[in-house]
Amino acid sequence: MLDTILIGTSGLLGHAQGLRTIGNNLANVNTPGFKGAQLDFANLVNQESGGRQAGADNRPGRGAGLETLGTRISFQAGMDRATGNPLDLSIDGNGFYTLKRGEQLLYSRAGDFQFDRDGVLTNHSGDRVQGLDGHGKLTDITLDNLQRNMPKATSKVTFSGSLNTATEAPASQTNLNGVTVYDPAGEAVLLNLSFLHKGAGDYALTVTDPAGKTLHVSNVKFTAGFPSPVSSEVTFTHTPASGNPFTLTLDLSQGVTSLAQTSSLAMLAQDGYRAGLPTGQAIGSDGKLTVYYSNGQSATGERIALANFLNADDLEQGSGSTFIARQGVPVRYGFAGSEDFGKLVPGHQEGSNIDMASEFSNLILMQRGYQASSHVISTANDMIQQLFEMKGR
Repeated sequence: MLDTILIGTSGLLGHAQGLRTIGNNLANVNTPGFKGAQLDFANLVNQESGGRQAGADNRPGRGAGLETLGTRISFQAGMDRATGNPLDLSIDGNGFYTLKRGEQLLYSRAGDFQFDRDGVLTNHSGDRVQGLDGHGKLTDITLDNLQRNMPKATSKVTFSGSLNTATEAPASQTNLNGVTVYDPAGEAVLLNLSFLHKGAGDYALTVTDPAGKTLHVSNVKFTAGFPSPVSSEVTFTHTPASGNPFTLTLDLSQGVTSLAQTSSLAMLAQDGYRAGLPTGQAIGSDGKLTVYYSNGQSATGERIALANFLNADDLEQGSGSTFIARQGVPVRYGFAGSEDFGKLVPGHQEGSNIDMASEFSNLILMQRGYQASSHVISTANDMIQQLFEMKGR
């Protein structure tokens, strides 16, 4: 009878652990990147009386109750959720994010990332997201060298439209005022352009500043209404009031003609810009960080590293939707979209992989198992009580 009570007790303890596992799964049904676990059971078998092993002499061993073998983690992908946050990521395929907590490496499928006050990419638990440097070593992903976008002096200005083909003054002159370019310090510089038609496709180009000071004079030749090869680009060096000289090329080859009686000359583009400050960050499907600046420019930073394992069962569950690799387990690092690593989906998160219908079904089974084990103990106790009562009669 006492053995029966111990068997029932093992059932109570085992099903209580199972209930705890299911409760933890259901509590984390909305936790990003959470992976559900399942408790494995096995039966216990006692040795035969007289010191013989169970099964010796073809005699079966006696059942001794319930044994728990530990939990198995399900690494099935969770439900995809769109968040709209450009720093949120989900992995479409194989791989884990690599995180650093102190000096410990952790692995996760939860891609809820942000930059902390030091400009380091972390998850919401403060673990630092790892990338790979040029030598293949893990490194923090930071904004250290991306806090400012340096200015760039304009080197080329492209124009389009038509010059006036008249030769009688004042209609013979095409003017384009207020052309904005940038010096090496990122300061805006205004230029005025004047094309004076002298006849036979010849134009005298004069470049002045807003005060009327002449900066450059040259001849431009058009043949059959298009700039001749030697006249398609006009290059000169300008030293503005800031004292920062820069060389400027006026490109007429991208659509400037002399085929109309009226002028339609306009600036098409210029390649300079002022200094810029960060206005936002995003992570692409390849895991590369991109920073956007107030001057319309962008720059790229480190690339997120993904980790992969020969057997995902070598991972143990940690806190914050993370996993810990067992001692000595080999890990391989790489980038999203390369080899067998999955691709990243920006603006999305991977939710938990908990199936509530299955968990509630398992919950009922655990409850019934616990209830049955308690009945076994109760029945054995009643039988012992009856035995004690027989002695007293």
